[in-house]
Amino acid sequence: MTKPTNWYAARYAERYGFAVIPIKPKSKLPVENDWGNRTFTDPTAADKHWQDNPDLNIGLALGPSQMCSLDIDCMTSFRLIAEEFGIDLDAELSKVPTIQGADKGMRCMFRVPSQPGVMDYHKVSWPSEGDPSGDIHKQMMRDAAKAKADGNTEREAQIRDTAKQFSAYTVLELRVSNEGKQRYDVLPPSVHPDTLKPYRWIVQPPKALKDWPEPPAWLMAIWNAWDSFKPQLVDACPWLPKAAPPIPREPKQPTQQGSAITAFNDANDLRMVLEQYGYTRKGKSRYVSPHTTTNLPGVVLFPGEDRCFIHHASDPLCSDDSGKPVNPFDLFCEYEYSGDTSKAVKAAAELLGLTHVRQRSDEAKTVNPGPERATSPERAARPESETAPTPARPFRCLGYQGNSYFYLPRGTEQVSEIKRASHTSPAELMGLAPLEWWEMAYVKCKQGTDWQGAANDLMRGCEKAGIYSQDRERGRGAWYDKGRAVLHLGDRLLIDGKHSAIADHDSGFIYTKQAPLEHGADSVPATDAAAIDIVELFEQLNWVKPVHAQLLAGWCLLAPICGALSWRPHIWITAQRGAGKSWVQDHIIQPLLGPSAMMVQGSTTEAGIRQKLKSDSRPIVFDEAESEDHRSQNRMQTVIELARQSSSDSTAEIIKGTVNGNGMAFRMRSMFLMGSVNVSLSQAADESRFSVLTLASPEKTIEDKERFDSFSKRVDNTLTQDACAAIRARAYLMMPVIRINAKTFARAIAEVLGSQRLGDQVGTLIAGACAYHRDDEISLEDARKWVADMDFSDAKEAEQVSDEESCLQRILQSQVRFDSERGSLLRSIGEIIDCASGKSAMSGLTQSECNEVLKRYGLVVEGNVLIVANKHAELEKLLVGTPWGAGWRRILGRIEGAETARLPVRFAGTRSRATRIPISFFN
Repeated sequence: MTKPTNWYAARYAERYGFAVIPIKPKSKLPVENDWGNRTFTDPTAADKHWQDNPDLNIGLALGPSQMCSLDIDCMTSFRLIAEEFGIDLDAELSKVPTIQGADKGMRCMFRVPSQPGVMDYHKVSWPSEGDPSGDIHKQMMRDAAKAKADGNTEREAQIRDTAKQFSAYTVLELRVSNEGKQRYDVLPPSVHPDTLKPYRWIVQPPKALKDWPEPPAWLMAIWNAWDSFKPQLVDACPWLPKAAPPIPREPKQPTQQGSAITAFNDANDLRMVLEQYGYTRKGKSRYVSPHTTTNLPGVVLFPGEDRCFIHHASDPLCSDDSGKPVNPFDLFCEYEYSGDTSKAVKAAAELLGLTHVRQRSDEAKTVNPGPERATSPERAARPESETAPTPARPFRCLGYQGNSYFYLPRGTEQVSEIKRASHTSPAELMGLAPLEWWEMAYVKCKQGTDWQGAANDLMRGCEKAGIYSQDRERGRGAWYDKGRAVLHLGDRLLIDGKHSAIADHDSGFIYTKQAPLEHGADSVPATDAAAIDIVELFEQLNWVKPVHAQLLAGWCLLAPICGALSWRPHIWITAQRGAGKSWVQDHIIQPLLGPSAMMVQGSTTEAGIRQKLKSDSRPIVFDEAESEDHRSQNRMQTVIELARQSSSDSTAEIIKGTVNGNGMAFRMRSMFLMGSVNVSLSQAADESRFSVLTLASPEKTIEDKERFDSFSKRVDNTLTQDACAAIRARAYLMMPVIRINAKTFARAIAEVLGSQRLGDQVGTLIAGACAYHRDDEISLEDARKWVADMDFSDAKEAEQVSDEESCLQRILQSQVRFDSERGSLLRSIGEIIDCASGKSAMSGLTQSECNEVLKRYGLVVEGNVLIVANKHAELEKLLVGTPWGAGWRRILGRIEGAETARLPVRFAGTRSRATRIPISFFN
C-alpha cells in the first residue's frame, strides 16, 4: 500500500534530519518565495502540514540538510561520458540512493563530505546532434524575433517550437547549496510536472543519515577541479567538432639534443611508455595517473596518440598550469632522470645509437640488456645496426610489499617472492632466469656475474612497479579484464575467444599458471536449438513454482563464468527427503558444470572452501547443507557468510589472521548452490542473495515411476559430455552479452519488485536462462515482456522480511512457562502480549497479570505500545544463538514508529533504558 505524502515528509525529517519544504502540486516550484527560511525539520509539524495539504510535493533544502546531488538529465549522454572516462556506471549507481523522475534521467543523492573541498554548483550542456555548431538555432531565434517584431505571433510560436529540437540540452548538474545560494531537490513521492508520475526511489536510501554515502572519489575529483574537467565533459559529445590539438612546445635544445628527443618520440609508442611508468588505461583514449587516488582518468591522448594532456594535479607532469602536452620523452625524462633534461637527452641518444657506445660480445648481444633500466653503459641497449632485436626479458617485476619483492618468471609463470636480503643469492635469481642469461646480461669487469648489479636492478624495477597486492593474482576460471572476456584454463588463456600464453597477456592482473582444468573451451558452442533442448529438462522437474526451473537453468549456465559477472547470484534447492534433490545435483547440475565446479558436502567448512579455491573463480555445489545441531548451524553460517561476500564485485576483502601475525586477504568470486531439507537463511542480507527453489514430493504411483524412468533416460541421452561442454562453450562466448543482459533484466525486475538488489539477484539468473534461447543483447522492452508473467513472489517476500521484523518475530514466537491459578502454563510471548493489551483473553489471567509475566522477560505493554528493555538477561536468553543476541536495541529501533523511551522503565525489580514499539506494527 502506498504511503501518503505526509508520512514521507515526517519520515524524511525524523530519520535523516532533513529540512523539507512545500512544493506546488505537480510542480518543481516552492510554495513560498522565501522557502529557505520556511523549512520543516520537526517531524510532527511536517506531518501536519502535508496532512492538511496532501497534494503538495516535497522538496529537500540541500544546505541545511547537508546534502548534495548528481542530477543526470540525459542518461544516454551521461553513459557516453562514463564510457569515455572508464567508469562502470551501472555498478556505481547501484551503490547510491537514486531518484527516478523524468524518463530520460535520474538523480543520485549524497551526503556532503566532512571535507568538501571546492564544491560549487556546476552544469554541463551539449549541443543538439542536429545542430552541433548552434548556427541553426541562432538563425531560428533571429527569425522568431523578426516575426515578433512584425506582429506575427502565430509564426513566432511555430518557429520557437521547431527551434526546441535544435537547442542545447543539459546533460548533468552537480547540485549543492554553496556560494551563498540556496538550492533544493524534489523528493519522492512528489508528482513530476512533465510525466505526471510520482518520483520514486529506484535505489533505496539507507536507514540513517550516517549510512548515507558521500560522493565517490571520481565524482569529487570532477567537482573539486571543475575548470579542468568541464572541457573534457563537453568534449565527450560524439557529434561535437573536435578542436585541433595545440602545437607541442618542445624544450629548446641544441641540434643534437633536439634530434635525440625527436628520435626518441618517433621510436616509442606513447601508450606503451605510459603503461611502463604505471599509468592505467581507462576508456578509449584515457589513462589514470599512478599518483592519483581518485581512479579518474585525467590523462587524455590526442587523436594522433603521440602526445597527451595530464590533468591530474598530483602528477609531476600535470599540464594544467603550463598547458604543455606530454610526449614519450617527457615521461622518460621525469621518471628515469627526475626531470634532468641534459641527462635524459644523453641517455636517449645512447639508447638510439646516436652516440658511440662500447661494443659488446656477440653472446651478450643475444640477451636482454637488463630487467628494467640499465645502470651502466655495459647494460645499455645497442642500436639496431649492431644486432637483431633483443627478445623480451624472461621475467616481469611486479612490485614490492614490505621486505619482499615479487616477480613473474616466464619459465614457471607463477609469482615468485624474493626477500630483500636474498637478492644476491644466485639460487634465488636463477629461479627467475637461466644462469646463462645472468652471465651475459650482468658481466663483471673481469669475469663472472655481477649479482650485486642484478639485485640492484631488480629491486629498483619492483619499486618502480609500486606496491604489490595479491588481489592482482587471478587463478583458473572466467574473468572480465577491462572489457576483455578472459578464461583461465590453468596452462593457457582464452581471451575474447582467442588462445594466448599466460605470459603474453598484457594486463594489470596476474594470471598464474596452474594445473589444467577442462572447461569445454575448445568445444563448438551449442546452437539455440540444442540449448533449448537442455533448458526444457529443467522445466520437466517437479517444481513448486514454474519460475524455479528458469532460475536453476540460469544458474547452471552462469556458474562456469561466475568470475566474469558483476553480480553472482546463489540458489538454495530444498525438498523433502526422497523428492529427488540429490538426483538433480548428480544427473543434471554436475554434468553441466563439469570440472569447473567444486562439489562438496556434509561437514565442509568455510576455511576449507577458501583454502581450496585460493584465487580461482569456480562455482561451489554444497549438498547436504544441513544445520541439525548447534555446531553445524555455526559451520553453515560461516559458509553462508562466505557466499554473501562473494555476491558482488565489491572492493571489500575477507581478512583472516594467521599464526605468523600477518593477515591474509581473500576476495571471493564464486556462485554457490546449496541443497538441503532445511534452509538455514536467517538474515535479510542472505535472503536477498539466495533464491530458494523448492522441489515438490513426487507421487508414489506406478505411472509416476514410469514417467520418471523415461525422463531419466532422456536426461542421460541429452546431457552427454560433449553437449555439456558445448553449453559451457556457449556461456564463454556470450560473456560480454550476458553481462549486458544481466543489467537489462535487473532493471526490468527492479521495476516489478521495487528493489535493485532483487533486480540484480533475480535479473542475473533470468539473463542466464535467456542465454539458452538467444545469443544477442536484449532490449529493455523485450526484457520487460520476458518477465511479465513470471511469479517472483518468493523473492519479494524474502526482501520484505527485514532483520528488525525477524528479530521481533523471534521474541513473539518464543515459548515461556509461568505459574497461574490453573497451574503451570506454557504460552508464546505473542499470546501473552495479546492478553496484556486486551486484544484477546487468556483463561484465568488478567491483563495486569500478563504484564507481570512479560516484565520478567524485559517486556511490558503500556496502552498501544510494547516496551522492550534494551538490556535484560532473560530477553538475551530468548535471542541466544541469533544474529540479534547482543544488540536487539538498535535492530528494533529501525521498526516503523519505534522510538526510545525518554526515561528508564521498571521491569520486575530492575530498571533499564527501553524501546517503544507500536503494537499495531505486528497485530
